[in-house]
Amino acid sequence: MRKTSQEITDLENIEEQQSGIISALEIEVEEVKKKMETVKEDILQRKKKMEEGKHSLQEAEHKLAAIKDKIHQVEEEAGPVKDGLSQADDMLENSKNHLRHYEEKKKEHLESMKRLKNHLDAKEKELMEVIAKASEIHPERIEGNRTVKSLDTEMNRLREEINSERERTGDREEIIRQFQEAKEKYHSAEGEVKNLKKFIKLLDEVMDERYKTFISFRRFLTMRCKYYFNSLLSQRSFSGKIEFNHKNEKLSITVQPGEGNKAALDDMKSLSGGERSFSTVCFILSLWSIAESPFRCLDEFDVFMDMINRRIAMDMMLKMADSQRYRQFILLTPQHMSSLPTSRFIRILRMQDPERGQNTLNFRPRGEEDEDEE
Repeated sequence: MRKTSQEITDLENIEEQQSGIISALEIEVEEVKKKMETVKEDILQRKKKMEEGKHSLQEAEHKLAAIKDKIHQVEEEAGPVKDGLSQADDMLENSKNHLRHYEEKKKEHLESMKRLKNHLDAKEKELMEVIAKASEIHPERIEGNRTVKSLDTEMNRLREEINSERERTGDREEIIRQFQEAKEKYHSAEGEVKNLKKFIKLLDEVMDERYKTFISFRRFLTMRCKYYFNSLLSQRSFSGKIEFNHKNEKLSITVQPGEGNKAALDDMKSLSGGERSFSTVCFILSLWSIAESPFRCLDEFDVFMDMINRRIAMDMMLKMADSQRYRQFILLTPQHMSSLPTSRFIRILRMQDPERGQNTLNFRPRGEEDEDEE
């Protein structure tokens, strides 16, 4: 608000200055016009005198002609006539001198009029330019009746107020420069915000696309796991179903030994130990089919299986291991592995049997081991 008031005061000061200049120029134009009228009157008077001189010259010339005529008649009486002729010549010479003088004066007055006219044209042009500038500030002309001296006093007072206000609020140019810098920073920040919004929008689109891909990929893995589970169960004429509840992050497994279309599916709790172990192995192999891990480990997977289920489970795991030779399978079991086929890809590591009736393990304290090493 203070800045706007300052700008209004500056505009009013400029308008008052322009009005003062226009009034001064108009006064000067009136003075020049008065001078021109005086010069014109002087020229008219001098023209009148010049006409009188011309008339006198003509009379003198007439007299000279008459005298010349008489010279022929009175050549014998030339003495007195020569004196009159000499006087006439003097008068003629004086008249010619007067004529030349007035012609020079006329020429000087014409040049003076031309200079004054050029000066008047320049002042009128300057006046029109000042009026045009003042019209940009205020379209209607304000008639002022104040003198130039009072206007100068008012202008000096306003200059002092402007300087005082500038000292109080700061330099106008510095404030404008700071405003321009702030404006440029705002536009720069606005551009960065727009770019960030575009980038965020692009990220949202990418995330939506990735989420759609994830949902599709999860559906595919779910179907693949279900298919492998049913395929592995069918090798023992079992039937089963896996239900994935991704929303609640829950998994339910139901298995039915025997013909699946003749009996209802039962929960895993109702199965025997061997059936449950076989179903668990099928479930783990199904998870292995959709999991990309370089190592596959199972510990005591066959402890509750009978020989038939154990043989089928081992055949399934060996078949999967043979189809995935780029992965390493580690199977731990207390059972005897002599029935496994011979292959360069199968290595059996058999541990020694534990001593029966042993109460403590043959381990020494950590401190004693460190002393032996030293």
